[in-house]
Amino acid sequence: MAGQLIRMFLADGVMEGIKTLEVSNRTIFCTIFPRTMFEQFKKRKEYERAGVYILLGSDEADESSKIYIGEADGVGKRLVSHFHDSNKAFWTETIVLTSKDDYLNKTQIQYIESDLIAKAKNAGITKLENIVSPLPPNISEAEQAEVTGFIDSILLVMKALGYRFFEPLVKSDIILSNVFSDGVVFEIKISTSGVHGKMSIVQDKYVLLKDSLAAKDEAASCSNFTKNKRKMLKENNILVEEGALFRLTENVEFDSASAAANVIRGYPVNGLTDWKYNGKTLAEYEQEKNSADQNSSSD
Repeated sequence: MAGQLIRMFLADGVMEGIKTLEVSNRTIFCTIFPRTMFEQFKKRKEYERAGVYILLGSDEADESSKIYIGEADGVGKRLVSHFHDSNKAFWTETIVLTSKDDYLNKTQIQYIESDLIAKAKNAGITKLENIVSPLPPNISEAEQAEVTGFIDSILLVMKALGYRFFEPLVKSDIILSNVFSDGVVFEIKISTSGVHGKMSIVQDKYVLLKDSLAAKDEAASCSNFTKNKRKMLKENNILVEEGALFRLTENVEFDSASAAANVIRGYPVNGLTDWKYNGKTLAEYEQEKNSADQNSSSD
């Protein structure tokens, strides 16, 4: 795959201020700003542009991440209404997605909004504030090709920023079978309870494997992140009751080995020492593998 150049500009010279991102040879223009800098955003040309926006924040009840996706001919004016809407009090940061040449029309941005809402719902990673899921409007074949390219750019930028709103929660068996390099499966086994977690590292992600058995109870020390993750998996019928345990019905990826281990155990542990393969911890396995790679490269 060809490389992609993404440029970030700090409008205020600091990461906490207004940021813009552009992708080389693509029309997307992304602006990110905290709610506290909304007045400064009003002075920017993106304020008047047509586009899609994402409001980011957290749910006060359980501190889980929450987003709202919207569109407007003039993004700024719509954001003003949200700024004074008590039902959008969770909003602490905004991502505005427009085009460099301002070519997006109303129908196109409605199509993009509909697609992003559908992707966020299917991903199930972040709570979605949108109550209605709008159907995509009818657009021509040429417009659809153009809009699809713009959506691909959005997904690329979101990934570059570390946001995973639109990435599938589940890692399919087909993907797993195609990317397993060594077939190594790490395990967590607790003989007294029957807990049996299985995990593989796939494309730098820690994938908790289908049919893993997790503890049903959550300890008082269980973090809000782990509680919310387990709750989300249960709501999506990915973590289901099986006797005194929970069974995973799909492969689910995590950003860290500890996050995967915590879901299995129901309390915080260090995944580097908790996951084991042939009697070795994940930390020991990675150290040996790195040493072997260094030795082979020096030969």
